[in-house]
Amino acid sequence: MTNDKLNFVEASFLVVIVMITHIISDLPNEIIKAMGSASILNMIFISAIILLFFLIVAKIFSCFNTNNILYVAEYLGGKFLVTLLSVIYIAYLLFVSALLIRRFASLLKIIYFKDAATWTIIACFILVALITLKLGTSNIIKANTLIMPTILITIVIIFISSINKFDFASVFPILGYGSKNTFLNGFENIYAFTGLIYLYLIGTSLKNVKDYTRVGVTSIIISAIYLILSVASIQMLFPFISNDSEPLSMYLSTRTIEFGQFFQRSDAIFMFIWIFTFLSYLSVIGIYISRIGIHTFGSMQNSISPYFYAIIVFIIALIPRNASQIAFLTDVVYKYLAIGVVFVFSFLILLLGFIKKKLTSAIYKT
Repeated sequence: MTNDKLNFVEASFLVVIVMITHIISDLPNEIIKAMGSASILNMIFISAIILLFFLIVAKIFSCFNTNNILYVAEYLGGKFLVTLLSVIYIAYLLFVSALLIRRFASLLKIIYFKDAATWTIIACFILVALITLKLGTSNIIKANTLIMPTILITIVIIFISSINKFDFASVFPILGYGSKNTFLNGFENIYAFTGLIYLYLIGTSLKNVKDYTRVGVTSIIISAIYLILSVASIQMLFPFISNDSEPLSMYLSTRTIEFGQFFQRSDAIFMFIWIFTFLSYLSVIGIYISRIGIHTFGSMQNSISPYFYAIIVFIIALIPRNASQIAFLTDVVYKYLAIGVVFVFSFLILLLGFIKKKLTSAIYKT
């Protein structure tokens, strides 16, 4: 797995798939509930902040001989720090994967499989992802690269096909609940771009390490565009979204699309494509977890890793007992955990590693 090198498109799509999966899981709905009519403006603001943040990260990485935070952690704090960071990353990725698949499985149960137990739907996803992981990393990367254009097109279709139903009055007042809420309180919406965590890890997997900054900028811009389109679509289609709204907005937006008499259930087409999105997402997360484990623990057997991943994700996904617990884990636990892991702890390691590097260089020069 560690020998598979990525070209520019493959690397970019491995980051974007994470963002798109979050969008399908109703991330735009959560943004709109918090920001109101200022949601689009807030997402433009946050996108600019994230792009600037990544450029700072890339600049720090340029001072090292690697674009992988695990190597920086090892340089900064030795085996202890890199092990701590790896454990935190693996736990975080397992938690987020389980939470997203539980939300999507609950959605499928509500819409299509009312008589099926939620755990059976989750088990089907995890089983397919497990089989995919056993087929090898290169196959997963190729499959993800092939299906990503189709996945991206679905969101564009939703936006374009729904324009004639938009209520443009829903974007006013532009500042929503006020400038303080939009820019200061709304700053916490950086969690919408937690796919940035994969840019901490992907650098050493590139065929051309010089593509790192280009991969990061491209994946962030694509993610930002699609997040803004999704937020705009939902905000102007469903201006009645409240804190009590069920996480069905992305699905409901597909029900507003009409393709004439030939396609009576166009929403089923979108759901079919999104199922493949989640399968690809679960497989990609499995790759990252395996690579982190192999880097840190060395002797870990590749054949054990996918089973460990599948079992843990399945167990965690079954922990929430109802929709309110899922909502709490998503709106509170996940949000602040993501900010803490991706934007605070990880960046602190990079910053301290950068300072150590500069101080060491200064000492050698003197």
